[in-house]
Amino acid sequence: MQISFKEKLAYGLGDFASNLIFATVSTFLMYYYTDIYGLQAVTVGTILFVARFIDALWDIYLGTLIDRTKTRWGQCRPYLLFASPVLALCAIATFTVPPGSDAFKIAYAYITYTLLMCTYSLVNIPYIAMPALLTDDPRDRTRLSAVRMFCAILGSMVVGLLTLKLVAVLGGSDKAAGYQSTVALMAGVGVLLFWVSFLFTKERVAPVKQDVETKKDFMTLIHGRAWWMMALMGICVYTALSITGGSVLYYFKYVVGDQSKASLYLFVVGLGILCGILIAVALTKKLCKRKVMIGSATVSGLLYLCFYFIDPKNIAMVYAMGFFIQVFNGISVPILWSMVADTSDDAELRSGRRMVGLATSSIAFSYKFGLGLGGALAGFLLAFIGYQANVTQTPETIHGLIVIMSVIPALSKVGVVVILWFYPLDQAALDDMQPRLKAMREQAKPAPA
Repeated sequence: MQISFKEKLAYGLGDFASNLIFATVSTFLMYYYTDIYGLQAVTVGTILFVARFIDALWDIYLGTLIDRTKTRWGQCRPYLLFASPVLALCAIATFTVPPGSDAFKIAYAYITYTLLMCTYSLVNIPYIAMPALLTDDPRDRTRLSAVRMFCAILGSMVVGLLTLKLVAVLGGSDKAAGYQSTVALMAGVGVLLFWVSFLFTKERVAPVKQDVETKKDFMTLIHGRAWWMMALMGICVYTALSITGGSVLYYFKYVVGDQSKASLYLFVVGLGILCGILIAVALTKKLCKRKVMIGSATVSGLLYLCFYFIDPKNIAMVYAMGFFIQVFNGISVPILWSMVADTSDDAELRSGRRMVGLATSSIAFSYKFGLGLGGALAGFLLAFIGYQANVTQTPETIHGLIVIMSVIPALSKVGVVVILWFYPLDQAALDDMQPRLKAMREQAKPAPA
């Protein structure tokens, strides 16, 4: 069953809203904590890891909660309506510098950032589970994911292009107030867009009546090779994303020598991802998703290595290389998320039980673990290379920042390619799976009275 472009766009606007928060956190929060809030890099890394690890554990519970949710609005859509205002408040609190001692500020950062991550999941986990309930067509899910990720990257581009400008305009010389006001504005817009997504989407894959058997369902998932490959791939991808995304402002401030140029860079790389998403839609109409992912990861890994050798003062080359890297990263983005729904279908076919929420949240656990691990590693790497906030950096620190932006993500791409060789759900497997699933669901329907 295919869905209209209007509904796909409405769904996609939910990820535009998500990325008004996620992109702000992944790009600006580490810098905000070290250079504005006043924390040490190692402390920040520890905060990021602890909060995201707690959030990852919370995701597992959310999966079972989603699978038990039955309302007149569906399983997943109600979370967009009711949880998004709470998310907005937590975002504002996170980007607020409280008065008090250093110990109090550290405790405040732990609490507010953990709450932000958990409320983000309360909205985002149901949201990313929705494709399996909106349509049962694997290719339509890829197109749905493409629209979603197109909107997500637009949100990231808005954040990258406008955040530093809004901080200056809204805060003037008070950068702390500028960040707080900027996040409040973006969070408010995000709530409105989540509500649009809620209003104009429909869960049309009929819910299955079944008893809650969380342990049994989880064992079904982890006995599938597809689930393990998705989990490992998520750790590789999101660890690198967290490290490099959090290092962009440091790279431009201390390596390039002009932090203001980061805004255009973030816009350019976002444009590259958008191009990659469009290419992914075209390629997956005829080609196997798994093979396309392998090709895109290989090329982006090679381009990351090239980034190491370019002159940081040649800003045009920095922009160009960032653009082409993200084109190939962007190809993999909608495919990766459509694979989550495919993994859920694989588990249903093996067990006869639908577990959309648990499959999504358990794979998201690996993504969150990767983000937490990347945040911790970024903080530890900054400390290891001798980074000190708001001072002239040593040549060793400058070189370390270059390595963080190039060699580390290249290594992650090697890991992704290796994992994909063992991923079992190629296009032939998916084409075989859907007719069998439909037949099984028809048999499971109760006979008409």
